[in-house]
Amino acid sequence: MYDDGVGEIAGDINDVDDIQIQVQSQLMIGEECSKNDDSKGALTAFNKAISLDPSCDMAWFNRGVLLEAQQDARGARQAFQICLDVNPNHAPATANLCILLERIGDKSGAYEMSTRALDFYPGHPAIVEVRERCSGSKTSKTIEEMTPVVTTESFKKEDMEVVMIESGVEDLNAVLEEAVYHDLDDDKNLDISELRSAAEVVAATENIQEKIELVQPLTQSIPQQTEISAPIKVDLAPKAADVNLDSLVEEATQMIRNGDPASALKALKPYLKTEAANHAPSWRIAGGAMARLDLDEHAISALEHAQKLDPSDAKGWFNLGSVKQRVGYLEDAGMCYANALREDPNYIKPAIKWSETSREINDIEGYLTAATVVTNLEPENPIKMELIITLIELAEGESEVLELASGLPPTLPAGPELASNALTLLGEGQTELHARANSAMNNHVESVTIWKALIQTQKTNPILWRGLSKSLRAAGDIDTSERCRVKADSLEQVSSVVETQPVVEATTVMQVETNQNQLVPETSNAEEQNSANQLLLTPVEQNTNIKAEPIVNPQVDLAKAALDVQQNSLVSEQFKNPVSNSIANQDVSWYNQGVALIESGKYSEALSCFDRALPSFANDDEMVIRILNGRGNAFYYLENYPACVESYHQAMLIRPEDVRGKTLYNMGTAYAEMERYQDSIKCFEQAIPRGLTKEEVKRTKDQIRRCNILLKEQIKKQKN
Repeated sequence: MYDDGVGEIAGDINDVDDIQIQVQSQLMIGEECSKNDDSKGALTAFNKAISLDPSCDMAWFNRGVLLEAQQDARGARQAFQICLDVNPNHAPATANLCILLERIGDKSGAYEMSTRALDFYPGHPAIVEVRERCSGSKTSKTIEEMTPVVTTESFKKEDMEVVMIESGVEDLNAVLEEAVYHDLDDDKNLDISELRSAAEVVAATENIQEKIELVQPLTQSIPQQTEISAPIKVDLAPKAADVNLDSLVEEATQMIRNGDPASALKALKPYLKTEAANHAPSWRIAGGAMARLDLDEHAISALEHAQKLDPSDAKGWFNLGSVKQRVGYLEDAGMCYANALREDPNYIKPAIKWSETSREINDIEGYLTAATVVTNLEPENPIKMELIITLIELAEGESEVLELASGLPPTLPAGPELASNALTLLGEGQTELHARANSAMNNHVESVTIWKALIQTQKTNPILWRGLSKSLRAAGDIDTSERCRVKADSLEQVSSVVETQPVVEATTVMQVETNQNQLVPETSNAEEQNSANQLLLTPVEQNTNIKAEPIVNPQVDLAKAALDVQQNSLVSEQFKNPVSNSIANQDVSWYNQGVALIESGKYSEALSCFDRALPSFANDDEMVIRILNGRGNAFYYLENYPACVESYHQAMLIRPEDVRGKTLYNMGTAYAEMERYQDSIKCFEQAIPRGLTKEEVKRTKDQIRRCNILLKEQIKKQKN
């Protein structure tokens, strides 16, 4: 809902997160199927995305591409048109539809679409040629004149009746036309699940078409604000039926409150281009209704018009920002939230949203401004602690951050001042953050005192010893600092499970002795299979025409050097020793010795042991994967990344299935080590919908943010 007494315009964005994650997952599955020439699997995935969210323009576009390839020109045309109805700025859809319309004989439509396409692709030869060939033509062909593809598969009448009742679809022919793409087993018989799948797509199509009819041609040509400098002509003749726009807006608002945005839009639509053309509340409520109908691009047009009419409305700016944030226009959304705060400095909602969007696009100045507003207005908000940590991290690595984040203003306060602000927000106390802030302020004596006090109650915490080591070094006590560092290292090595271990768990195998040389795990069969899957090393994309992609061992966290802008700044993950997977008996002694040598830091010697162990397990895939992973670990520690990648890649080829989100996460960190940040970002994005917990999703999004910073700097250096 819109934020004018009934809540924010798009509702709580988080309410739709689960559905959107599912939609994005289906889109990725469809793209992967397409790359593997599995058009049926791809179409199934895109259809599922449409069923989940009929307003997903990319799902409709991809469906159109697949249907056109299958010679279903009518279905492709419908899909491309719906894509453009939902998102008029979908450039590829304009180009594809332009070509398709000429091919089917609708030259008038092709000319019109080519004109739109050239706005996105100026001078594109193929589009220019279509425009020239179709210029002046009056030949047209409606979609109703095109022959639909009708299924010849058999089905049970009672099954069809059930699915039509379930879906609410009344058009039997529409279901039959759609069903041609849902016979997944190609047995020429549609079972109830296949009929249900077809009916769901038909229902989604009807749903989105009904919504589109409400906004067209309403937002195709938004009326311009009337110039008030012109003389106003007064018509003294009584009107047949004057409309009270304020009352109409109240009625429409109540309809939205009651969950009926379609009726609200229907009530307003007749007046929006006439009496209400310059009535901001009418356009604002209409935009809210469009947003609730998931017609975001149209909602943005209506809300922008409302704000041009009345730029002083803070809630209107917030509503516009909410919709822009939902569709991914994060920079524009941030500007809207800033405008909302300009009009109402005590408006907490846009401040919170602005801080979120600023973090996502690495707008540090915007984030600090927004988070400070939130902290002042709502001191108990969790953003306060997030702001404190950010200030300390900036202070600890100011020079590196300034170098990478090109958007920072030259007047950014120095590190000590940032840390001082963090301490002010923290208040009195003795915590790790207090110690870090004092170090950043060059108060090394106070920092050392705090670290020592913390160690008195947590003597086995390596993080505290390492913090003390840094403070002592900064204070000039190098010898004591080194002893503290050694102590931290020893504590980390003693610990068998490290809290900052990567998101995948290590496989544990007990030592056994048996004449048959069997490997007896401590876990159950189901747990063993799960652990085996986590050893899987699968790339994001397999392409035999390119160099093998970097693959990562799930037992080690590779988020280290490339992302370490400063040791405790942008990256919280540290590279840790792998958990021991030692196995006993003579055949695996070389493997055990290799694991032990890695844990002792003797990586070259470990490689020799793994190489000796490998031939003994030529027919044991599980052990071969373990040994190859061990080689990859050793190469990684030696910073021989090409060899590391090759070893992991060999392990991946043994079992190239069951890619999980945790595997993709670690793969992303591997790409980051090699400074392939674009590939790293892609891995992290693909990991999010694949079984990660909420905390792991948050961690993954943080990694995306960091890699975006590094990618931006990398591109800048390449241009120079």
